[in-house]
Amino acid sequence: MVTPDPNMRVSNAEREAILARLHAATEEGRLDLDEFADRSRQAYEARTYGEVERLLADLPETAGALAIPTPAPAPKPQPELRLNPVMSSAERTGDWLVPEKIVVEAKMSSVKLDCRHATIASGEVEIKLAMAASSLELVLPAGAYATDQDTNTIMSSVENKAPYKGASGVRFVLSGRANMSSVTVRYERRFLWWRW
Repeated sequence: MVTPDPNMRVSNAEREAILARLHAATEEGRLDLDEFADRSRQAYEARTYGEVERLLADLPETAGALAIPTPAPAPKPQPELRLNPVMSSAERTGDWLVPEKIVVEAKMSSVKLDCRHATIASGEVEIKLAMAASSLELVLPAGAYATDQDTNTIMSSVENKAPYKGASGVRFVLSGRANMSSVTVRYERRFLWWRW
């Protein structure tokens, strides 16, 4: 790829690619939060390639050019994942493979399923609940939504902050029972550059 003229102006899409690289470098531990904030500010203020080039000079890159990686094809998921913690916690976060069905059989435990960066091969994910004195937190990727009409609760709460609102993304279907438990479905929370 040809190196751009340092006097050529940077587009909004290229600024976003630069910010994505800075964010990735921060997650890898190459930049601390203060450096990330300072470089992000400079990236927003930059007008030309010459001004942004120095922001990435000490970070690894491929072929000396700004590039957004293309994702690999999604592998075939296992048909089912069973989580059955007892007085424990179970968590799936980061880049993990979401199967078509997840069974949560938790007793006095906490379960977190963070699907924001996960690989989801099917258009629908079924989550079957059998919970007692436990909690489930389900974090959905952007565009996905959840339904929970078939969930039976006894002294429990089900809070769906990601209901269907015309979205065309992955559908998460919750069903089963929750006794003295809490179930929360939500999207990513954001504050400045923090995401959780």
